[in-house]
Amino acid sequence: MQRRAVALALRTAGDNSAENLGSDGSRLVEIGVSDGQSHLILPVVEGNSHLGDLFRQIEIAAGPGALLVCRGPCELRQVIHPLLAQEGVTVGELFLEFVNMMRLDAIPSTPPMSQEAEEIAVELTSLIDRFAKHTPDEIALAVERISLGVDPTICRDDESVEGEVVVRARGLPWQASDTHVAQFFAGLNIAPGGVALCLSAEGRRNGEALVRFVNPEMRALALKRHRHFLLSRYIEVYRASGDEFLQVAAGCSSEAMIFVSRGASVIIRMRGLPYDCAEQQIKEFFLSEPEPAEMMDSGVMFVTRPDGRPTGDAFVLFGDEETGLRALKKHRQTIGSRYIELFRSTTAEVNQTTSSHVRNFSDSNKKRQQRGVTVERKMVMKRSAEMTPPVTATRRDCVRLRGLPYEARVEDVVRFLGDHARNIVFQGVHMVFNAQGHPSGECFIQMNSEQAASGCAATTHNKFMNTGKKQRYIEVFQCSPDDMHLVMQAPQQAAAPAPPLILPQVQPRLPFPITAPSAAMPLPFGAMYWPYPSPPVSPNMMLGSGGQVLVTGITFGVTAQDIMHQFTTPDTAVESVQMLRWPTATTTGEALLRVLWTRSADGSTFPTYSHLRSRLTYSKEIYASLRRQQFSYV
Repeated sequence: MQRRAVALALRTAGDNSAENLGSDGSRLVEIGVSDGQSHLILPVVEGNSHLGDLFRQIEIAAGPGALLVCRGPCELRQVIHPLLAQEGVTVGELFLEFVNMMRLDAIPSTPPMSQEAEEIAVELTSLIDRFAKHTPDEIALAVERISLGVDPTICRDDESVEGEVVVRARGLPWQASDTHVAQFFAGLNIAPGGVALCLSAEGRRNGEALVRFVNPEMRALALKRHRHFLLSRYIEVYRASGDEFLQVAAGCSSEAMIFVSRGASVIIRMRGLPYDCAEQQIKEFFLSEPEPAEMMDSGVMFVTRPDGRPTGDAFVLFGDEETGLRALKKHRQTIGSRYIELFRSTTAEVNQTTSSHVRNFSDSNKKRQQRGVTVERKMVMKRSAEMTPPVTATRRDCVRLRGLPYEARVEDVVRFLGDHARNIVFQGVHMVFNAQGHPSGECFIQMNSEQAASGCAATTHNKFMNTGKKQRYIEVFQCSPDDMHLVMQAPQQAAAPAPPLILPQVQPRLPFPITAPSAAMPLPFGAMYWPYPSPPVSPNMMLGSGGQVLVTGITFGVTAQDIMHQFTTPDTAVESVQMLRWPTATTTGEALLRVLWTRSADGSTFPTYSHLRSRLTYSKEIYASLRRQQFSYV
């Protein structure tokens, strides 16, 4: 039985063309329906109660079982449903299915309909006339169904995701959930499990979400909502790839996969739990008056660090929407002496939070705040002598990667190395972070032999790494464990900052080899040294050895190369310059100059500090040149 066709047309205060209708976020000003015999055209006044009455009038005029006929998808998908979601108005089945006349216009025998805005009455009549010329089979191909909300389905890491169906939404409020994201994209069909809220390195929401739609047409409409508003904040919408979505949404923890597969309607994340909190306490928390909410059986999963210690977070499952909403009302109530924060969560967030790499970030966050530079392990850094070859200063069995994208993870590094990854020792990939806990773009990798490190550097140097949409060429150098130790053994930062200080006076001493980083000369508070050149050349003597000059008063813009060129003469061989910087990467205005030797008048060479000082300090030519360069030495 053929359904009764009812044409629908509308006008906004902005662009009303078929392609761009609703893309500018302009408000709806007029809407009309027609069955071919009579027209109903209504003005639209802002306000929740008015909208409910208006759409009820349209439903009554259309009658039961009617099928809406629209010029294109934008009338319902880009204007009506976003407006209804924003105002919280619920409508019936009439507005969930429609005939897209653009699809019928694609039939070769059909003359195309005008895409320009016409008077509503004229457009309604034209829609009915054109609809009547098509057969039921043709009409069936043009019927579209609108899905509401998003199903919390599990996304598996072996699942294939098309590259043209994913967008990245940026600028979400911190309290935004998958429901809010679905509300922002109301009218567009989101794939099951298609909302993945992105988390920061500490496991907290970072204001971004990856959204997967059912087809490229939905993504094209989603991109037109760039800079539309959600909860008084405008949201940026960009293209994203299927791989990016899988990196965030796919489950890599069997515990999380089992937990989210229990068919819960609502997942709530609890934050701030006492570390000794038990499941029974959480159950009593939600069953407390007023408005008790019963969670599902075995519906609690505690989030732990890699060593098994609790983080104070947990996920709780609820069987239906109503119970979940009651549970959310207990936000900021207490368990013991701790007030608990509650947030609506998603299956993707459960997968991310419990995955090993996110938990490692959370576990090392405190260390990153205390150290100028730290090294993050993929697993807990407890390895036995049997697992890892001993690290010695004479071996060059490491490689150093520079220029990594900030989003790069251990998995990306291993994938970049290709066949050379089989030569990485156990737990031998070390990502380097700066003082703020952000990736520095560098990475150290321990290989099982010097030959493996040499071959890896030779074949992968200046090759490209692909992470998402980014493509970066990576510098790869063979280096010794000394380079890695200079980073790993960076001096601890004290509890409170202090103003920059001049380095202690370096006393004259004979040079001797030092292989232990602990023997390094103490640095000023909070400072760290960045050796130059690096890599592939690294100092073979640590700070505190003979033949060093402290250069002070260095102005902004002077580089290590400038200092090296200034001091290198036919009678002076400079090995390295070590710029002193604060953990924030700003210079302290000081540098350590290490000189291999200086030549005396008789041609003999002296590596001692006292001879170097006498050669440099009282040289009027060098002193005048240094004054012009605006730095001094002691």
